Amino acid sequence: MSFEKMQDNDRPVIHARTCIMLYGFTSQELKTLKNIARLTGLSDQILVNKTALTTTVLDLLENNPLQESTPVELPPYKAIVFNNVASPRINAFIESLKKFRIARPLMATVTDTSIHWTFEELVQNLAAERYSLKNNMINIH
Repeated sequence: MSFEKMQDNDRPVIHARTCIMLYGFTSQELKTLKNIARLTGLSDQILVNKTALTTTVLDLLENNPLQESTPVELPPYKAIVFNNVASPRINAFIESLKKFRIARPLMATVTDTSIHWTFEELVQNLAAERYSLKNNMINIH
């Protein structure tokens, strides 16, 4: 696993739509996240529900999934996926999460690899990555 500093000028555009995808949040959390997103200039949000988990990230970006109310049973992970968002905006969003005292969810940006994964695969990989980092384990993807 390797990390590198994000530079806006080096980052290729994977998909032109500038948005965030939100998954696994309660209706109250979604309300707060939508406000934070608007404050940081991210007015386009995709709410991913359980029925959209088997959809690829590319399909989610090209077609808004059917939006339903928050399920009674929430998934074990909450995730935010950024697409075509500049790193200063991502940083501002993360800082706002801290100010609103929202527990840090799984977070990622869409890459040329992850755009072809189902949303469920993406969340599973993010969860595995978080587990590895939390336990100081080296996990080669």
